[in-house]
Amino acid sequence: MNIAAFVASSSHKGNTATAVGRLLEGAKSKGADTRVYYLNDYHIKPCIGCRVCEKTHVCVQKGDDVAPLHEGIRWADAYVLGTPTYYGDITGQFKQFVDRCYPFIDIYKNPETHEMRFGSIIPVRKPGVLVAVSGGHGGSGVFDSHTKVAFHCLNDINSYLWREVLIPHTTWTPVRDMPEQMETLYATGEALVGHLQSGEGEDVERSRALRAKF
Repeated sequence: MNIAAFVASSSHKGNTATAVGRLLEGAKSKGADTRVYYLNDYHIKPCIGCRVCEKTHVCVQKGDDVAPLHEGIRWADAYVLGTPTYYGDITGQFKQFVDRCYPFIDIYKNPETHEMRFGSIIPVRKPGVLVAVSGGHGGSGVFDSHTKVAFHCLNDINSYLWREVLIPHTTWTPVRDMPEQMETLYATGEALVGHLQSGEGEDVERSRALRAKF
């Protein structure tokens, strides 16, 4: 079982990296192979919106580091997306990564009704986990945008949002000093491997509700 984590923080030792690392420790304890991609270490050009990849499934942009990130997506059996909160939303690094996942998308367009359905060229449906951290905010709705973007990003790579770990107020208490959160993260990693081994797959009703919400 291969789990790829994409961490959208500039730090390898901050709250988001700590949280994702703890989740992966739990997964590794159950036999998973893991890879961590710190997005700030990669040169990711912005999407130029040319939409060529809708037909070719290949990005026309050259000269950046997106290829190894795409290879990690293909390699994995499950995904972890990790992001801090900057000005009440996901980080720029995370948005750049999400936009450049577009070559994996498979779109159906109805010319009469203008209906669009978004699938993926990746053949196997896989689980994904969102780990989101907020420094100063923890009120209702602070993580809604994070969840929305993660849901749509995962859908593009034929993944479903299996679980979220949302951690507020890290300005006052670092994640490493939150024993309950650290336990939850480790247990989530263990449970993710169990979910993969069980073959139970997607909770379709949950995904349907998220799609209706977002």
